[in-house]
Amino acid sequence: MTNLAFQPNWASAPGRTIRTILKSKEIPVQAFGKSVGLAEGEANKLLRGKKSIDLDLAIRISAFVGSTPDFWIERDRRFQANLQAQNDRQLSLEEWLSTFPVSKMQQMGWIPKFRSNSDAPSELLDFFGVTSVAEWRESYCARLEKTRFRTSQVYQNSVAVTTAWLRRGELLAESVQCERWNKSGFRSSLMHLKSLSREPDPKLFLPKLQAECAKHGVAVVVQRCPTGCAASGATVHLETNRALLMLSARFLSDDHFWFSFFHEAGHLVLHGGESFVEAEGAASPEREEEANSFAQEMLLSPKGEAALAAVPLKKFSIARLAKGCNVSMGIIVGQLQNRNRISLSSRLNGFKIRYASTDFNPENVLDE
Repeated sequence: MTNLAFQPNWASAPGRTIRTILKSKEIPVQAFGKSVGLAEGEANKLLRGKKSIDLDLAIRISAFVGSTPDFWIERDRRFQANLQAQNDRQLSLEEWLSTFPVSKMQQMGWIPKFRSNSDAPSELLDFFGVTSVAEWRESYCARLEKTRFRTSQVYQNSVAVTTAWLRRGELLAESVQCERWNKSGFRSSLMHLKSLSREPDPKLFLPKLQAECAKHGVAVVVQRCPTGCAASGATVHLETNRALLMLSARFLSDDHFWFSFFHEAGHLVLHGGESFVEAEGAASPEREEEANSFAQEMLLSPKGEAALAAVPLKKFSIARLAKGCNVSMGIIVGQLQNRNRISLSSRLNGFKIRYASTDFNPENVLDE
């Protein structure tokens, strides 16, 4: 046979090239197999990439099809290496996939139901907007270094689940119509916004909170966390000169919800676009204390810390202080508990407003 000039695709099996040549020459598989010393079944395996090429077979293929034995040996070696790399990548994808609570993410509507298990890795990659696990690591694991976290000290964060929670927040923020980030306008609005804490129904206060913050370039998103993510809130400066303020409403009570909101607002106002992690053991204590102080001052204004320290631990006294600060009674109870003036088991704890998980994400009910 006459030698042919090949432009090989090393990702395909050598048999694919041979099959193309046989088809162009109208040579039956049986005739090819007989010429290279293979039974029809073995010839078919070779053409499907299921049979490796050794030196003896390479010599016979070269004599019948063309090119050199070295070419066919190298062609098969590269194909086998590529096949192994593909298998390794698939194993890596499956291992990566196993770190996510996929069924819970489907239940929450973050990712679609899969037609088959083989679709799962690609659907998760699409959710993150990446093409590989390496790209996810470069983009989203690095993103944690640019995100401030407020977390419960009791829980341990999973990197994978936390990045999924953040990504969900980013996707939800894309649908929020926001002006450009305006720090002075946002800060000025906060004193007015804390009055929303007196409204017990999130379905009524949350749209107002989101609309007012959007005027100043802040997309407020409340998204419950799946198991493995312990964040109470996060702030991210988006590329479109807007900010994401994300809350998880983890504890489903007014004191925790509103303190988390003003804590994250404090990061936006005080710390701008700085990049640092605010996770367990990695946050800047100085920045945390600054955000805590900001939230406390906002919530207790204009009465202040002295009024909280002096208030009698009675229902009507606490109610008067809450009215004077223009916040819910539960916030004052929470602040008193934070300063150990009353215990978590105190009867006053019953004056906190309690939320249901469906108040924030009606489409999904998570395990508490």
